[in-house]
Amino acid sequence: MLRPHSYQPPEDGLPPNEVRFIELHTEPWPEDASRVRVHLEVTPFLERPNLEVLITDASSQEVSSINIIESIDTRMAFTMHLRGKEGNGPYTLKAAVVYPDIGTVDQKSITFETEQKNE
Repeated sequence: MLRPHSYQPPEDGLPPNEVRFIELHTEPWPEDASRVRVHLEVTPFLERPNLEVLITDASSQEVSSINIIESIDTRMAFTMHLRGKEGNGPYTLKAAVVYPDIGTVDQKSITFETEQKNE
């Protein structure tokens, strides 16, 4: 029988209203402009936050999104697929740390472009 994961907050964990982004950046996926790797890090936390990540194109249309519910990791990397796009950008990545009871406690956005390899 599987048991639910028990989160043990670190001693230096912060209360929800003090959790912040430390790092947020993208890395082009080699030879594929329709994917991008996202790297993010947040401060240590006492309560597991939700993370909302959205990518929009130059026309502010959503091309990708992901919601991470009750994250147990402070640092992560994941791949996001850019739906229906053949250009290099510019794209805007917006990320938010959210707690259901108090809302968004931190948000950050960056602009990036993908790189296409010509052979």
